[in-house]
Amino acid sequence: MLSEIITLIIGVIAILVLAEIAVRNSIRLAHHFKWSGTFIGLTILSIGTSIPEIMSAIVGSIDIIKQPSLMNTISGLIIGTNVGSDIFQQSFILAVIGLIGTIVVIRKNILSEVGALIAGATFMWIMTIGGTINRFEGFLMFAAYVGYLFYLKKRQKKKKHEDLNIKHVVHAKARKRKLPNWRIMFEVATIAVAFTIMAFAANTVIKTSTKLVAELPISASFFGVLLLGIASALPELTTALVAVFKNKKGISAGVLIGSNVTNPLMGLGLGAMISGYAIPRVTMLYDLPFKIGIACLIFWFLWRNEKLNKWESITLIAIFIAYLVLRNFLFPVDF
Repeated sequence: MLSEIITLIIGVIAILVLAEIAVRNSIRLAHHFKWSGTFIGLTILSIGTSIPEIMSAIVGSIDIIKQPSLMNTISGLIIGTNVGSDIFQQSFILAVIGLIGTIVVIRKNILSEVGALIAGATFMWIMTIGGTINRFEGFLMFAAYVGYLFYLKKRQKKKKHEDLNIKHVVHAKARKRKLPNWRIMFEVATIAVAFTIMAFAANTVIKTSTKLVAELPISASFFGVLLLGIASALPELTTALVAVFKNKKGISAGVLIGSNVTNPLMGLGLGAMISGYAIPRVTMLYDLPFKIGIACLIFWFLWRNEKLNKWESITLIAIFIAYLVLRNFLFPVDF
């Protein structure tokens, strides 16, 4: 078991490091094309920081096709990782940021941004009714995400003068002049190589996790929620914390909100288009209702004062701890 644990840690670290490289290069390209800070946070950074979940879903789906007998176990790992990462971001990372800094959101943006988070989670919940997400439902989820991107692009046109400061702040000179063509090609090639290596790392993580689940007295989805989900959310935590320390509140909130829309719709949508998923009972009855509920609570907190105060942050952390305890107690098995 020790060798599997070490392999799992190395695989997760490799994915996180490669995701960081991909995000940095994407940010340079975003500056080149003069995209706004919030748009970058809701799209590139949210997709970039969701790479661990997305790659795990895609690679795991390929493994399901190769080994159909592992459908339930791999589905539990993928769904647990995806949902667990989102819940950790919403109820813990956002709260930590609220404790050490200040999360401020403009009221007119709350409905569209946090509303998209609630809508995405609700749509995923609807897709899980029946105990599976088939290929067509996966396509619908991915199509919904594409529609979300078009909506953001439309909003982007109205915010051309918005601050471009983001987590990976590129040197001022790089922002004042466009990248030469050779540099653009280099950035794109680096991103492609990073994704290729991440695919191998994600495959290792999925296979190792499958072995560990068979040896540990916990369900596959809880393994995904507790270990892989939290580990996968580390890029979001890093991105948001750096943004807070640089006093870029719009970016820190945008990354978390955007990532929580990207994970279920793009990540699981792409994976389900490949193989489909068996949905653990705990996901339908507990995880997704909790995720929607915590998103509604965040909406209420932000709508009242256009910010997240310290007591509200403490409340979110307490709720997250209670969620983990009750989950393992009420749903010890997935199926």
